[in-house]
Amino acid sequence: MRRIALSILAAVLLGGLTAAPAGAAPSTADDAVREPSAHSVVYRQEAVIAADPGAIWRLLVDLNGYAAWNPWVVRAEGDAVPGAEVDVDVMLGSYRMAATHVVLAVDPQTRFCWRDAGWNAWFVYGQRCRWLEPRADGTVLLRQELLLDGVLSPVADHTIGKAMRNGMAAETAALKARAEQPLP
Repeated sequence: MRRIALSILAAVLLGGLTAAPAGAAPSTADDAVREPSAHSVVYRQEAVIAADPGAIWRLLVDLNGYAAWNPWVVRAEGDAVPGAEVDVDVMLGSYRMAATHVVLAVDPQTRFCWRDAGWNAWFVYGQRCRWLEPRADGTVLLRQELLLDGVLSPVADHTIGKAMRNGMAAETAALKARAEQPLP
């Protein structure tokens, strides 16, 4: 019973990790990447990847390929272009949840951001960005940031924050492992 209640709460709070700016109706094409505020909940992950930035970038924007390597976003369909909708299945612990995202920014080999989209946008805004930063030693620093904002973001953090942090860590490790695999 408790598991069902938590699943319902997660769906209500994040609609499958689905949201737009708190207090505003969800929009699509004119979204800008939001900076964290003093009231935001932010999760971060980093990894140094020994691979070509182009190879890492291709993995990030090949949304249909996520199923082959990503343990957190286990299905993704859509195009990596600003304003496009991306439908995904996300693993929150052992719970699989469908979600829709809107792509916010696609700066080739530099930054890829999307925000969650759905009715719960009135309560929690969710946005995830990934940055690639080439380093002098030939490696690439991958940075990920998941921002939650809005009146219920602390509740989302308390109820499913651990699952989101674990999912993002698993995705980061899997992306590193996949990008560092030798080419066939």
